[in-house]
Amino acid sequence: MTEKILIIDDDIDTLKLVGLMLERQGYQIAVASNGTIGLSKAASERPDLILLDVMMPDMDGYQVTERLRSDPSLAHIPIVMFTAKTMVDDKVRGFESGVDDYLTKPTHPAE
Repeated sequence: MTEKILIIDDDIDTLKLVGLMLERQGYQIAVASNGTIGLSKAASERPDLILLDVMMPDMDGYQVTERLRSDPSLAHIPIVMFTAKTMVDDKVRGFESGVDDYLTKPTHPAE
């Protein structure tokens, strides 16, 4: 069975580029352009992994993570924060909110 990755990011170019890179690696991709849609897609798509941006207009990535972790049916899904925020405090806040890993943009496809 093909693993499914949900990408939640308000930047359409990032959704397209990262989605294409992951599809070429054999993953099934679902995308959401904001946190609200991302939460809905997480519930309906049941991804194996979530790539999550921090800075989004309706709900930031920290809030999305906290909501995912508070839902028993979604709390087990690994979350990788994928963001341009590179300060140590941002990374600490991400891990405190419940993410499993933290990648900064831009990143190399091998990461």
